[in-house]
Amino acid sequence: MKNYFRNYFRRIFSEVKKSELIYWWIMRGLMIFALIDTIINGKDYNGSNPPIQIAANLVGMFAYEIIQFFPEKSTLRKLSPRFQNITALGFLLGSFGGAYLNFYYSIPMYDKILHATGTAEGVYIGYEYTCALQLKYKKTCPPQIASLCGLGFGFILASGWELFEFIYDQFFGGDAQHWNLANALKEAGGNWQNVFLMFPLRDYDVFLSRFALMDTMSDIVMNFIGGLIMYAVLFFFPYRHRGAGDVNALIESQKE
Repeated sequence: MKNYFRNYFRRIFSEVKKSELIYWWIMRGLMIFALIDTIINGKDYNGSNPPIQIAANLVGMFAYEIIQFFPEKSTLRKLSPRFQNITALGFLLGSFGGAYLNFYYSIPMYDKILHATGTAEGVYIGYEYTCALQLKYKKTCPPQIASLCGLGFGFILASGWELFEFIYDQFFGGDAQHWNLANALKEAGGNWQNVFLMFPLRDYDVFLSRFALMDTMSDIVMNFIGGLIMYAVLFFFPYRHRGAGDVNALIESQKE
């Protein structure tokens, strides 16, 4: 057991840069502070439950360390630690910024921006996972295909999130899709013009009848934009298919 944990920490410190560890722990520290503050002070967060959300996302910030406990042949063990530079930031923006600091209602379009960056993050993770599959099965793959796989993976995650919001609202009494306009107005301070939509509706009657649809469709539009931007970045700069970390070159060298 002692050797097991020694090898565990050796893998982490050999693969992860010191600057990355510092970066991760700064974000984790902010999340820990937010979690403790919400539990101790019991602040009112408009009916939401940020301690649970913050705690869950804090666990997600340790994803790379957690998957190092997986069997050596696991695909996830092939993931580069670089993925956590992106995912940890996403968790921080959603929980610390959105829920704890209430940026969802104090910064215009904050939720929409997170939808775009979240889908971009999904495309990035999909690209990383495709590279991990290459390393596991020792199969080369053109970078254009790997980036396209990432695009599909990102859109699957984005659609899955919208499905989660629907199920949460439909069966557990939530308001993730803002179908309950009264709740949305309450969270926005009572002024319907402060409910930030990507497509403004100036007529109040139209606003009432199409509010939930506009909220969901603007989410989808931002998912589309964010996913395509990250796909373009990976298509022209497939960083895991070039330079010293070229997975194709590594696979070919193992065959020799």
